[in-house]
Amino acid sequence: MTTQSKSDFWQQHIQTWKESGLSQAAYCQQHDLKLSTFTYWRHKQNKGRRKLVPVSITAPDTPVELALPGGIHMQLSASALEQTLPLVWRLLREQA
Repeated sequence: MTTQSKSDFWQQHIQTWKESGLSQAAYCQQHDLKLSTFTYWRHKQNKGRRKLVPVSITAPDTPVELALPGGIHMQLSASALEQTLPLVWRLLREQA
């Protein structure tokens, strides 16, 4: 198997896992995949992605748009960021 075909294979499994609602362990068990290899490819494919972008906001009523994984966009006031971001971050980590 070529490097590209391996990447395609794992990319398809990772996408299917995300849509399945299963834990990584349950998905791997169902598909006879080694969990450590699945995790390796998941992290490898996420490496080049932008994680957090530092911003500086001077007016608390400034509208801010967050672009989240899965095509989700949220628009809220800058003053709501302090309460909202920790919740969003926790939910994203729980899904990973």
